[in-house]
Amino acid sequence: MSKEYYAEWRTHMKKVGYFFSAFLPIIIATAVQFIASIFLMGCTIFAFLIRTPQNSSPIESLYDLMLNADYSTIIMILYSILCISIFGLWYYHSLGGEYLPKISRTFSVAQIAGVAILVPGMQFFSSYLVGLVSIAFPQWLQQYEDLLKTAGLDSSITLPMLLYSVLLAPVCEELIFRGTTMHLARRALPFWLANTMQALLFGLFHMNWIQGIYAFALGLVLGYVCEKGGSIYYSILLHILFNLWGTVISTLLPDVGNTVFTILIILIVTIVSLSLGFYLFRHGTRTKKERNAAKDALTSSPNR
Repeated sequence: MSKEYYAEWRTHMKKVGYFFSAFLPIIIATAVQFIASIFLMGCTIFAFLIRTPQNSSPIESLYDLMLNADYSTIIMILYSILCISIFGLWYYHSLGGEYLPKISRTFSVAQIAGVAILVPGMQFFSSYLVGLVSIAFPQWLQQYEDLLKTAGLDSSITLPMLLYSVLLAPVCEELIFRGTTMHLARRALPFWLANTMQALLFGLFHMNWIQGIYAFALGLVLGYVCEKGGSIYYSILLHILFNLWGTVISTLLPDVGNTVFTILIILIVTIVSLSLGFYLFRHGTRTKKERNAAKDALTSSPNR
C-alpha cells in the first residue's frame, strides 16, 4: 500500500468519522432533556409525598401537575440552560466559535436589516406550509394543537414561557444545530449537504410532523445566514425574532380573515420580505468582506 493511498484512506475515514459525529449533538440534547425531566419529576414526587393533603389522591394530583403547562415550561427552561452550557463550551472551545466577535468585522447594518426583514416572510411562509400540510394530513394538525395546549401556547403566554420561547430556546437550538451539528458536518460535507443535514435533524428534533416540516425550512435559512454571515449570532438573531413574532407580535396583529384578497396581499408581502431580506443580507455580506479585506491590506502594508 503506497503512502499516497494510505494518506487518502485516512482522510476519507476522518470524513466518515466527522459525518457520524454530527449526530452526537442531537443525541446528547435528547439525553439532557430526558435527564432534566427525570430530575424534575423526582423533585416533584418528593414534594408531593410530603405536602399532599390526606383527603386527596397523590397519584391524581401528581398526574394533573405533570400535564400542567408550567411544569413543561420548567422542564424546558432547565433543559435549555444545561444545553446552552454544554454546547456553548463545545462550540466555542472545540469548534472555533467566538464569544465576543469584533463588531466591526462581524456585523453590518445591511445584514442585520436583512435578517429582520426575513422574519415576516418566514412566518407567513411557515403558515402557508402548515396550512397545506394540515389539509393533506388533518390528524397531524390535531397532534400539533394538542402539543401547543400542553406547552401553554394556546392561551395567554406566561413570562417563563416567553423567556424560554424568545430567548433560551433560540440560543440553545442554535448552539446545538448551527453551532455544533453543522460545523461537524462541514468537516465531511459541502455546505449545501451539511446545511440540509442539520436542518433535517432540527426538524426531527421537534418530534411532530407539523412543527418538524416548517422547522426544516426554517433550519435551512438559519444555516444559510450562519454560514454566509460568518457568525452564529446572525442565526440566533433570526431565530429570536422568528419566535418573538410567533409568540407575541402575531397576537397583536388584527385578524384579516381568509378572503382571496387578503391571501393575495399576504402572499405578496411574503415574496417581498424574502426577496428583499436575502438581497440585503447578501449585499451586506459582500460589502463586509470587501471592507475587511481593505482593512487587512492596509494593516499588512509595509509602509505602516
